[in-house]
Amino acid sequence: MKIAIVALSYNPINGPELTATQLGEALQDRGIDVTLFAPADFSTRIKKHTPTLPQSLWDMPDFENQTPLERRNYILSNQMSVLAAQDQFDLVHIGYQTYAYTIASNLRVPSVVVLNGGDVKRNVDQIKKAGAITVALNKKEQEATGADTFIYPGLPLKDIRPSFSPGHGLIAIGRCTPQKGLPAAIQIAKQARKPLTIIGHVGIAEKSRRYFKEEIAPHVNGKDVIHYEHLSNTETLQMMCQAEALLFPITSPETFGRVTAEALACGTPVIGTRVDPLPETLQNSEVSFLSNAPGELVNAAIHTERFDRTACRRYAEENFDIARVAEKYLSLYQKILNK
Repeated sequence: MKIAIVALSYNPINGPELTATQLGEALQDRGIDVTLFAPADFSTRIKKHTPTLPQSLWDMPDFENQTPLERRNYILSNQMSVLAAQDQFDLVHIGYQTYAYTIASNLRVPSVVVLNGGDVKRNVDQIKKAGAITVALNKKEQEATGADTFIYPGLPLKDIRPSFSPGHGLIAIGRCTPQKGLPAAIQIAKQARKPLTIIGHVGIAEKSRRYFKEEIAPHVNGKDVIHYEHLSNTETLQMMCQAEALLFPITSPETFGRVTAEALACGTPVIGTRVDPLPETLQNSEVSFLSNAPGELVNAAIHTERFDRTACRRYAEENFDIARVAEKYLSLYQKILNK
């Protein structure tokens, strides 16, 4: 079986990009012939890597000055590179749905499209009309969009060493946007009287910078609240292992919330809001606490001893191991090819 995996082009350590490359590595470990189509600066164990752009978008020196049309052209160029080589593959796996109809409708081989950024049914229907099989990242998203199936993203758990010691302080990870609820995380940490480490990309848009300046920056003092904008995935996981809990008080639905799975893999429990898909993906009170009541979230942050860090790791192994996820995708690919 020869599979092409087309990754998104923003940043190698962004959630959808990591999901695509780590799936490709897991498939390769199972003897599948995998080719990754992604910018040249992606670091991956996949032996066959076709560079689609000289650099990922966020690392381009002129990123801030790019026009919307210029940026769209880069994204399209990245995703459409597979078309010229499509006859070398049995199936094309497209890791993000933006412009997926454009690619799928020009393929002569079967394709799978992962709905990594959430979408509406009409857009998903268009992709399906191109003949692609669509995969949502949670069951509720599948039901809402009419996707063909759902598969939770996976993590390379064999490469993540957990910590079962109590940890110190709290951590919040995510882009500095209103959806991630970072101001709420700051207030939870302050009321719990515990230090908070924030790892989050600010963005270059004026709206994003203003939000960070007004809602987050005033609380960052290098002691009670620390902010890192750019850390590697390895550094992020190390900090996650050292934390008492991950704060994830999102304000609107996510497609998955990859960082919650990463936290559990590190042995770190999750404290968050009852916003989709968290009630679906976090169903064990030993590893997580979900509530929309700020006082209850503060109480959980104070009493992190209520959680079982070994149960956190076990939950990740049972639900988010990339080895199991790869098997699910292989089964899906085989069903498609058999037809």
